[in-house]
Amino acid sequence: MKIQSLLTLAATSALITSASASITMDWVNVGNPGNAADPATGYGAVADAYQIGKYEVTNSQYATFLNAVDPNGANANGVYNSNMGSNARGGITYTAGSGSGAKYTLRTSMGDKPVNYVSWYDAARFANWMMNGQGAGSTETGAYTLNGNTGIITKNVGAIVYLPSEDEWYKAAYYDPTPGAGGG
Repeated sequence: MKIQSLLTLAATSALITSASASITMDWVNVGNPGNAADPATGYGAVADAYQIGKYEVTNSQYATFLNAVDPNGANANGVYNSNMGSNARGGITYTAGSGSGAKYTLRTSMGDKPVNYVSWYDAARFANWMMNGQGAGSTETGAYTLNGNTGIITKNVGAIVYLPSEDEWYKAAYYDPTPGAGGG
């Protein structure tokens, strides 16, 4: 299953950086806070201005995440799905015999393609890791407080890197920053 929009992260400020940061993302500003919903669909009303990832999270970015948060390949939180390595649409291979921090590698010509076979919880863990500065950052707290892969999870107050809501994603997909030219 491909979750392309789910891994497009939204942020209310510029990309977090730290000494251990290894992933960079391009962000796009989405303005016009307090806009009305699209009358045809009822989607897209968002109270605040925000930023959203310009591109989907790639296999390369996700492999970097996997090697940082699961250097020994234990996959305790299930962030790696074996379909990533066995399915034609997967882009990341797990190799048990590789060294610590190098268990997850890119399949040929798949590094810049969007990552597939991620669950909402995987995406939330990626968002937490991004919010916590990457590297050895936590996957269980940050934008979301996770307790396994169950329950209804909501965005924590103060989250600055998080998964977009359906309305945020819809608005960003159709947003035109030139309201005087018919957009907005």
